[in-house]
Amino acid sequence: MLGGKMELRVLRYYLAVCQEKNITKAAESLHIAQPSLSTQIKDLEKELGVTLFERGHRQIKLTQEGYFLRDRAQDLIAMADQTEQIIQSSNLISGTLRLGAGEASAMLRIMKVISQIAKDQPNTDFQFIDGNADDVESMVNAGTLDFGVIMGDRPLENFESLILPERNEFVAVLNNNHPLSNQKKLMPQDLVNFPIIISSQTLVTDKFRNWWGNLYDQVKILAQNNLAYNASILASESNAVQITYDYLVNEKLFNLTSRPLSPKVTDPNIVIWKKNVHRSNLANLFLQKLRESLNN
Repeated sequence: MLGGKMELRVLRYYLAVCQEKNITKAAESLHIAQPSLSTQIKDLEKELGVTLFERGHRQIKLTQEGYFLRDRAQDLIAMADQTEQIIQSSNLISGTLRLGAGEASAMLRIMKVISQIAKDQPNTDFQFIDGNADDVESMVNAGTLDFGVIMGDRPLENFESLILPERNEFVAVLNNNHPLSNQKKLMPQDLVNFPIIISSQTLVTDKFRNWWGNLYDQVKILAQNNLAYNASILASESNAVQITYDYLVNEKLFNLTSRPLSPKVTDPNIVIWKKNVHRSNLANLFLQKLRESLNN
C-alpha cells in the first residue's frame, strides 16, 4: 500500500482470503507467495487499526470489522471493474451485466432476453443479485447494479424505468391440511383467525392494510420475510398462511396449496436503471432487446 491508502489490488487479496478462509489457499489462488500475502493482510490491519481475522490453526474467521470491510470491498471492486469495462469498451459487446431483482414469475421475460444475448454474444456473462425492492433500488442508485427489477408500486422519479406488462398476483399459501384449504378463494375475514407470513416491505404491508380494511387490527403477523422460500417451509409446518406472489412456492415439495385472494391484489414489475449515466454496450443491448420483446 502506498501513502497509507488502500489499493484495489490489496482489497482483491483480502477478498480472496475471505473466500478461501485460509492464507495458504488464497495465496495459491492468487499465484503469489504465502508470506507476501500474509504481510499485505497484516499491513492492511495495521493501516485500519483493527483486527480483520480471528486466526485459527487451519482456518481463519472474519471479525465484525472484517465482515464490514468485505462487503464494502466487494462493492468497490465491482464498481472499479465496471468503470474499467466501460472505459475500455467500443462497439464490442462484452463484459458483465449486473441485475438485481426479487422473486416473480415475470422474470421469465427478463431471462428469455438474457438467454438470447448469451447465445448471440459469447463474450458476455451475467450476475444476478436476489433482494427486495429496497435493496435493489439502493444498489442501482449506488451504481453496483446496471438494472433492477422492482416489484410493487413505488416512487421511482430518481430512476429511468420501464413497466413490464406482467403483473404479480398475490395468493394465500397454506398446508394441505389447513382448515381453509377447502375454500376456492380467500377473503379478508377468512384470514383474521390465522397467523400471517408476509413480505417485510412496508409498501406491501400498507397494500394489505387497505385490503383488510377495518379488520386489520385483528390480523396476527407471525413472520415477515424478504424472499418466499424459507417462509413457505414455516407455512408447511404450521397453521400460518403465507401471503406471496403466485408461482413462487414449490407446493408439491412442501405439501402446500395456494388460493387466490378476493378481492384480487396485484403488483407491477418495473425495470429501473440510473439516470444520466453512461451505459455499457451490453447494457444498451439488454435494454434494446427488452423493449423489442414488449412489441412482439
